[in-house]
Amino acid sequence: MGFNMREFLARVTAALLCVLVIGSVLGSDKPVAVFAEKDSLPLPEGYREWVFVGSSLGLRYDDNDEKQRPEELEYKNIYINPSAYRKYVKTGKFPQGTVLILEIATAETKKEPGLRGSYQKEFVGLLAAAKDRERFGEEWAYFRFTDKDGKLVDKARPFPKATCYDCHRQKAAVDNVFTQFYPVLRTTNKK
Repeated sequence: MGFNMREFLARVTAALLCVLVIGSVLGSDKPVAVFAEKDSLPLPEGYREWVFVGSSLGLRYDDNDEKQRPEELEYKNIYINPSAYRKYVKTGKFPQGTVLILEIATAETKKEPGLRGSYQKEFVGLLAAAKDRERFGEEWAYFRFTDKDGKLVDKARPFPKATCYDCHRQKAAVDNVFTQFYPVLRTTNKK
């Protein structure tokens, strides 16, 4: 039996493909919460390709229920990085490095013959929650990626603790996350 160059190259190519596939699968479980400087979170790229948790319309907590703001309906779309979602489904816990994105869109209503309902019109806000106990102490920090004019910024610093953390701690169903409002999270985890 002689040396067969074609067979050799086919085996090398197959081995390289296996390494690439295994590497990409293993690499996808890396935490998404990667910080610039001490506590600045860069805008996560490709978040619309993450697991879509769900959407709410007009849902919000007000600080003072007696003096609620006028009704301004907004859609809030929630995404979670895929590796954190898989871990949550398996364990019932959000792992360190989890990032949740909250994308806000204005609501528009249609009322015309044969067409009724609401839809998302314009994106007006982007926020994130990141879990990192060592960096923040309280585990979760919350970030805004839109400036006062509604334009996206490439990185954000965390809000003061009282701005988001305290409400999430008091009212969220699981680990500072409002899983009670999103069946994708509520029903996939039986832990």
